[in-house]
Amino acid sequence: MKIYPIEEANSDDIIKIAEYFLVSGLSLRSFANLYCHFSYITLRDKFLKVLPIYNKDLYEKVKAKLQSKNTRNINEDIEAIQRVITATTLLLEDNLTVSQIAQQLNSTEMTTYRDLTVRLMQMEGVSTDLKKEVLKRLKDHSRANLDKKGR
Repeated sequence: MKIYPIEEANSDDIIKIAEYFLVSGLSLRSFANLYCHFSYITLRDKFLKVLPIYNKDLYEKVKAKLQSKNTRNINEDIEAIQRVITATTLLLEDNLTVSQIAQQLNSTEMTTYRDLTVRLMQMEGVSTDLKKEVLKRLKDHSRANLDKKGR
């Protein structure tokens, strides 16, 4: 597996990186985590500032892919909906904490927390009662954590 150093992102090798990014089907963050010795933020910057110098057409394709990922709505993202439903089930039925849910879903605590506090609240067809129950359970877990720490 090829790992790209920052030097390649600053040269005409950015074309190879961009082409591989497009065919990979990965998000920018996932691609950078797997194939770059630098952050996805740096990779985005190189795609937007260095790539157009070397290949304008490829730049336009990469830019379109980056924009399409940003405009996703939770109600249009089947994968995210499924993850939110699973996280909700693990919280309410199994009484798992955010940390435990993240570990079970092979995700991060921040993503899981955002799924339960933001994305679930934006999802169409989810009852207000369920949303309230999730927030209450999260609050109960928070109190339990404080009690365990003696606060």
